[in-house]
Amino acid sequence: MLKALSVDLWGTLIEDEPGPIETYTYMKLKALWEVLNRYGNVDFNNVIEVYKKIIRYKDHTPSHLFAKMIALILGFNNEKVLEEASIAYEQGAYSYKPRIIPGARELLEYAKNSKLRVVVVTNTSFSATGVLKLLENAGLGDYVDYVASSSDLGVEKPNPRIFQIALRAINVEPYEAIHVGDSCSRDVLGSLFAGLKPVLYARKHSSVELCKALNIPIVDSLKKTIGVLEAILKS
Repeated sequence: MLKALSVDLWGTLIEDEPGPIETYTYMKLKALWEVLNRYGNVDFNNVIEVYKKIIRYKDHTPSHLFAKMIALILGFNNEKVLEEASIAYEQGAYSYKPRIIPGARELLEYAKNSKLRVVVVTNTSFSATGVLKLLENAGLGDYVDYVASSSDLGVEKPNPRIFQIALRAINVEPYEAIHVGDSCSRDVLGSLFAGLKPVLYARKHSSVELCKALNIPIVDSLKKTIGVLEAILKS
């Protein structure tokens, strides 16, 4: 019996405007810089340079610690300043309103109307609180029961643990859940190894062949995912 919908965040539910640095990242760095600049003369371009140097640590480092890393590299080691900067960084994008992927609202509405619990499982630099803020700003927050963020948990997709943590939080077994995401490697393989039923939302055609070889359902729109859910619920 299907009891839950697990869904990816970026590229599946929401997306940002294209650019060299994401809009929300720019907002967070600007907020951090404004704090640091009150305690010392800091060039905003230097903040961006440091960010780019350590970006590979971003998604699996808690947001407040990542902000402190930037501040430390820039020469700030006062604990009060570090804490203030980390809070500003975390909250800097709380007003950011992302674009909703077409069909995302309809998918979540269908899940809730079908009495399914909804969890978001995401590799992101946002804490779960931050993710919920983004979803609320996009008008999707009321549909979500739990957020599993790699930033909070220190584990990223495709590690099966992040899916298992999410489902444990809502008291659902993996075989009772379906996961929808746009990455065959991260979303499909991760959820498959965790015991969920995966569906690939093929916005891009990379790795589609791998999912085909695994006989994974593949859809090219989120609205078509509703049909997959219907078939499972009726089976």
